[in-house]
Amino acid sequence: MEIILYTALAWFLTNFEPLQDLIDRIFTEVPLNRLTIYLHNGLGCPKCMGFWTTWALSGEFLTACLVSLLSYIVDLCLTRLNY
Repeated sequence: MEIILYTALAWFLTNFEPLQDLIDRIFTEVPLNRLTIYLHNGLGCPKCMGFWTTWALSGEFLTACLVSLLSYIVDLCLTRLNY
């Protein structure tokens, strides 16, 4: 059950437009370098967001990997439904 909750949280964080607009605005103020580009891309990626959020909240590596995989599958399915 917690895997579904973490997957929903990752999907919400990557698809909630006011939060993503805030992240975009923050990264326009920060000077661009390799690290900031990776961070900006990671905060918009459901796999990365699912992995790091789950690992930070639960502390379990295997759960974080499963949530990352499930977040990728959900994002892939929703992307194909939008076409």
